[in-house]
Amino acid sequence: MPYPTWTAGQRVTAAQLTAMQPITAVKAANTSRTSTTTLAADPHLVLPVSANATYLLDGWIEYDGAFGAGDLKADWTLPAGATIRWGLHANASGDTTQKYASSTAAGTLTAGTYGVGSFANGARPAGYLVIGGTAGNATFRWAQNSSNATATTLYAGSWVRLLRQT
Repeated sequence: MPYPTWTAGQRVTAAQLTAMQPITAVKAANTSRTSTTTLAADPHLVLPVSANATYLLDGWIEYDGAFGAGDLKADWTLPAGATIRWGLHANASGDTTQKYASSTAAGTLTAGTYGVGSFANGARPAGYLVIGGTAGNATFRWAQNSSNATATTLYAGSWVRLLRQT
């Protein structure tokens, strides 16, 4: 059911109209990470979330790096008391036939890379978030899956979006 629930004769407020709009974050610039497996917040993929709300998650992450070497791993930081159930539909790490792998978990997920610079890869995060009593930010974090001197890069134009359900 769409959020919010409307009733006949209800006065519509700007806050209600705003709350029903998707929350979208789009990368404004490329971000590269070299020789690190430490997950860190992406500077652009940050979404504000409300307390006691449920959201659907989707997105498109365009990335690149050393084939079968650096690859990509990702997760989310959330406000205290929040939970996430999500998947990352992406290239399987080390698979030369470029099959897709999909995982669903609350933890860190990995994705493979195919070529450096000329073969951008795509990953589709999807899932849902349940936010407890604390509002804050849902922040996409990422790093290389294996430390490598060739940078793993998330490209400008990548995006994540939340659609509020409750």
